[in-house]
Amino acid sequence: MSGDRMRRPGELVFVVALVIFSALALWQAWLISGFSSPSSPGIFPMLAAGTMLVSGLLILTDTARKRPDSGLSTLQSFLRKITPGRWILFAALMVAYILALEPFGFLPSTFVFLLASIALLYRGSILVTLAASVVGLAAIFVVFRYVFGVVLPKGSLF
Repeated sequence: MSGDRMRRPGELVFVVALVIFSALALWQAWLISGFSSPSSPGIFPMLAAGTMLVSGLLILTDTARKRPDSGLSTLQSFLRKITPGRWILFAALMVAYILALEPFGFLPSTFVFLLASIALLYRGSILVTLAASVVGLAAIFVVFRYVFGVVLPKGSLF
């Protein structure tokens, strides 16, 4: 295992979530066909989920033994290292995009989302940001509308 490294903020919670997910995946794999025979349809999903669960439990025991990172409080350390402001703002942009799809439709919502997210993450020239947004939207529109034949949502306000 990894020796005397200190536990990072959020690491223990992530590993616990990984173990819970692995246990649920193993249960779902069991529901496919049980363990009726070595060639049953659920055997490979059960082996994969079982491997995930055992690995997760080993990682959990190693992680639980480590001392938490000292200095800041656990919440302050988590917020500073795991959820910087730009990530929170980008998550808020994604939520706003999802909420804007129905009233405004795909094209304007996606254009504004691309423009805002590229401006936030790229932090470069506004012309490059605008060009990337237009080209990205055009590519997404062509691929989904004409290649995959997806009818893109139209807004209720327009």
